[in-house]
Amino acid sequence: MRAVSLSLCLVSLLFLACGSSGGQPTAGGAGGAGGGSDSGAGGEGAGDSGAGGTSGAAGAAGSAESAGAAGTTECASSGSGEIELVVRGLPATIAASVRIAGAREDVESESTTLNDIATGRYTVQARHVYDADPLVRTAYEARVSTPEFCLADGGTQEIIVSYSKIASSNQLWTIGGEAAPLVGFASAKLVASGSPAATSAVDAPLGVSMAFDHDGNLWAAGASVAEPTLSRYPSAALDGESTPKADFLVNLELGCVPAVKGIAVDGDGNVWLSACGKKVLRVDRHPAAAAGDEPVELSANVALSVFTDQNEDLAFDSSGNLWIAAGGKVLRFDQARLASDDAVVPDLVLEVTTEDASPLAANFLTFDVAGNLWASDFAGNALFELGKAALEETGAVTVVADVRIALDVQAVISRPAFDDEGSLWLTLAAGQFGKLTAEQLSVSTGVGETATPTLVIASDDVAQADGMAFFPAASGLPLASAQP
Repeated sequence: MRAVSLSLCLVSLLFLACGSSGGQPTAGGAGGAGGGSDSGAGGEGAGDSGAGGTSGAAGAAGSAESAGAAGTTECASSGSGEIELVVRGLPATIAASVRIAGAREDVESESTTLNDIATGRYTVQARHVYDADPLVRTAYEARVSTPEFCLADGGTQEIIVSYSKIASSNQLWTIGGEAAPLVGFASAKLVASGSPAATSAVDAPLGVSMAFDHDGNLWAAGASVAEPTLSRYPSAALDGESTPKADFLVNLELGCVPAVKGIAVDGDGNVWLSACGKKVLRVDRHPAAAAGDEPVELSANVALSVFTDQNEDLAFDSSGNLWIAAGGKVLRFDQARLASDDAVVPDLVLEVTTEDASPLAANFLTFDVAGNLWASDFAGNALFELGKAALEETGAVTVVADVRIALDVQAVISRPAFDDEGSLWLTLAAGQFGKLTAEQLSVSTGVGETATPTLVIASDDVAQADGMAFFPAASGLPLASAQP
């Protein structure tokens, strides 16, 4: 497989040239000549405010009826016209969110006709919208036919906003399917214990680490050294109907295996990797697919390399600070330090114990909506909570876990995930995963006791679940995949 070697500068230029970076589309030229952007205003990390998220907003930016005289970009500023908004693709119970901005601003929730609108140039944006599922919502992205136009005096402009479900939404995802490396379970299959078939089964060469970005695209580590270090699968490819094709492939020269032990996406859409060789690496956000099907070989944009023990999982808090599990300890790197290479000691190193001073080891990390950090102790078959106050310390500190919950000895606990109800979903014994309710998470188990999950899924489509992730992540969580 021939790799494409590019310097960091050239890689950045490549991606800026290949697609939209989330900016506004250009204005239409000659009346009705089709001067609009095909990539739209939306991009990764901008789906809630851009025109269409990953789908983009296609269509002409003007028309013979509304763009003014042919061959000019001038737009009259006096008089009035009419805007006809047509919204398609949403269930009747879900309101659209369409913003029409110019000389006058309107935010519309359904198809409508706007009369007596001041002439001039207008832009149109459609935000992601969601249903009200209590566990994990269905997200819809929009495609805007005319993201920018000129409304002429006496003219009529039609705008068609077409919504479609983001394929990866309304599901709990886990790595570990026997027939397919990635499987997803819709919320309707997560309301009672049982053995449901997976809603989605994705046959892709995934390793043990994955994370969703804001638009529902999946970032995943390769399954072996023969696979790219990092791959991005667009959300539309996760419908389980065919073998998905990655739209961005990266090779990093790591020289060790397993290459990636954890993945997290920050608030700017950059991808962070907990890598072998005692390093944490950042690959900068790329809003468009790479040219061709071959991996791009590049160096990480930022490397943290102070670790004395091998780093494992990683997570961001609501302030953008990076938290890393390494050697059983919990480390914090403050957000201000994450812009460049760093080999200085962390801002906080936490050693965690139980009330009787027994050590606890952190292997996988996740935050709840209150800002508390939850960690899973793989060898100890336990989960534990570190309260928000303990996370604000600096230096090297030993703390007692606020809550410790022991699980059955057969449980193989990896990274857990919170749903919109505040329940925590986690991997259990082979072929099983389940949830602990918010009430169960508030009380430690006694000596010699274990917690029994309120709900257990034992599906034939899961061999050994490894890591849990919802899309969209629960509202209020400090995850790139969280939605309002």
